[in-house]
Amino acid sequence: MKISSPLLNSGYKLLLEDVVIDVEQWLTQLKSLPPLDQGTVEEYESVFQAYTGDYLGDNGYIWSESEKERLRRLWLHYAQQLSEFYIKNKDYQAAVKVQEKVQSFSTDEEDSYFTLMKLYALLNNTAAVEEQYWLLTKMLQEQLAVEPSVEIEEWYKDWSKMSTSSLVDVLVEI
Repeated sequence: MKISSPLLNSGYKLLLEDVVIDVEQWLTQLKSLPPLDQGTVEEYESVFQAYTGDYLGDNGYIWSESEKERLRRLWLHYAQQLSEFYIKNKDYQAAVKVQEKVQSFSTDEEDSYFTLMKLYALLNNTAAVEEQYWLLTKMLQEQLAVEPSVEIEEWYKDWSKMSTSSLVDVLVEI
């Protein structure tokens, strides 16, 4: 790598020679992914796991914000495909892991909370459903001063009723 400044007041020039750039490697892997199926899911999982956070981390360079957002959105798109694949194939635990990672990197993605709520409901994990609902409500209040969408509110109410009636059925049997 070589840095030069041919004209003092016009900036600098960075010449990269034999340098591996992780973002470029990741984008190349992402672009070369074949259609997602049982035979290629490991490749998708590998590229999904290779994303370790936002472009240039938390440095907050204004000039990098659009690239940071572009890369995150691209990763989220592939994460959603991977999650949907796992759900379609009834591998709910794998889908949970994908959604948990999405949530850890992108805490403002309302869909990840809702998807996790539904997955935990399928796995009969009442406490985890309630936790996701609480986390979602808290995040929306703190960041946007809004409530969850009507769709999520209705789903949660319906789930709560079913969960409570199932609990009552179990208690009656005892």
